Amino acid sequence: MRCVRRYRFDRNPLRRRSDRIEAVAVLVTMLAVLAAVWPALLAGRVVYQRGLVAERVEPAVRHRVTAVLLEDAASSDTVTSQGAVLGIKAKVMWHTPDGRARSQVVPVPAQAKAGSTLKMWIDAAGRPAAAPRTHPQTVADAVVAGFGVFAGGTGLLIGGLALARWSLDRRRYQEWEEAWSTAHDRWRRPRQP
Repeated sequence: MRCVRRYRFDRNPLRRRSDRIEAVAVLVTMLAVLAAVWPALLAGRVVYQRGLVAERVEPAVRHRVTAVLLEDAASSDTVTSQGAVLGIKAKVMWHTPDGRARSQVVPVPAQAKAGSTLKMWIDAAGRPAAAPRTHPQTVADAVVAGFGVFAGGTGLLIGGLALARWSLDRRRYQEWEEAWSTAHDRWRRPRQP
């Protein structure tokens, strides 16, 4: 209720011009935040539609194959100077759907031994690829995109409101200082000798 009283539009003679400007800025910001829902929904819908297309297309152009490790995984660890493992990779060999043998260094499970097998996805050209998109991934991406647009827009609007309030407060403080100075000069009594 305090906020409503602070920003309501009335004919209170104690309200300054800056108070009325601030009330309008708060109202505009609230309306703009509500309006930011539509671009967020649109962004989520676009991402969702693209995800659905990828869900239909990717399984047709990606194949799951069985690859054989040509070396131990532990021998190919990349270790930083701080001792952290950047990625466990090893050379593997697989056969493309047309029967050609391919080999490449790819990420593998930790402690995998030469001769063991692993399942991996390849694209139409036979190169390693990510697994086809699933529907939960599509939904999650759409939600993240929509929320990101809404949060980004809201953050900008609230930042703009905070900047406007800061500017109005500085002006109010300056006006108060001038008013106190004027009052001090007017109410000051001359000294009696």
